[in-house]
Amino acid sequence: MNKGTNYLTYPYGQVESKGKIKQQPEDFKVVEQLGFSFTGAGEHLFLYVQKIGLTTHELVNIIADELAVPARQIGYSGLKDKHAITQQWLSIQLPGCKQQPVITETEQFQILHRDWHDKKLRVGVHKTNQFEITVRDIDGSVEQLSSTIEKIKNHGFANYFGEQRFGAQKDNVGQALRILNNRHKSKRLTRTKKSLFISSLRSELFNQILSNRITREFWQQPVEGDASMLAGTQSVFVEPISNEIIRRYVEFDIHSGVSLFGIGESRLSLLAEEFENEVLSANPEICETLQNQKVKRSFRANRAVARNLQVEYLPEKDEIKLKVELDKGVYLTTLLNHFINIDGE
Repeated sequence: MNKGTNYLTYPYGQVESKGKIKQQPEDFKVVEQLGFSFTGAGEHLFLYVQKIGLTTHELVNIIADELAVPARQIGYSGLKDKHAITQQWLSIQLPGCKQQPVITETEQFQILHRDWHDKKLRVGVHKTNQFEITVRDIDGSVEQLSSTIEKIKNHGFANYFGEQRFGAQKDNVGQALRILNNRHKSKRLTRTKKSLFISSLRSELFNQILSNRITREFWQQPVEGDASMLAGTQSVFVEPISNEIIRRYVEFDIHSGVSLFGIGESRLSLLAEEFENEVLSANPEICETLQNQKVKRSFRANRAVARNLQVEYLPEKDEIKLKVELDKGVYLTTLLNHFINIDGE
């Protein structure tokens, strides 16, 4: 069902360069920024941890075992790559604990900071991720690559869901349809797995809808009948296109909202609704499955902003050094796919 992300239309044309990422952990560094302050008191101990060679879940289980607490008492905001050097926050619920417990650090993780807070860390509450990566074995048109990067700085990039949403074998959508529509198999799903399957289905529809809009050459302007999203929020409003709306769109104050499909009001009309209905009509099984799961329709911005984007090409090494800050939920691989093929296809 899902073909990865190579079939999608990107706003700045066909990519003519290719390269490789994550050749070694030092090639991929991620720093998570929470965006809020701690109370300094409470029963949740927050840890700022640097890890390498561990998934977030593996790190959580290591700490849970050492402290003899259930893993469910440890919170995190985002899942970070295993084959990378990453810094992220965890919270540990320790009711009645007066002193910070000793946690044995290893070569795979070190604790950089600790503080107390009155609330558990929940998924998706961090503000941004800062990336510092190396792309190796660059091959192709450096001039076209540089031109596309300038366009990204000026106009943003398509906010596609990345390959991670669709599984290592790109089969999450097919699995989701088979299992969610089988009453016996669906009952045996964990909450986490069920959520992953539903997210995969919604992500597939979102990517197709956004690709349809870009194919129709709606990128640097909104579409008639759009729902607009206030940048950095989930706030959605509907207003006819005007000079003011266009100005706010160009300045990244608002984006066009693309549906994360589910039950509930579309809020779209005219061309925007037409573009979405073309995709929804072509994917009846996905739509029916999501409706049966009683998932509520929401929106995701059509564009993402690459803040403080810095790209340095090192011709003597055939490498690119890249630094960028992205909002939570925005995929670095999606940004890269706009100017360099990292899939080897």
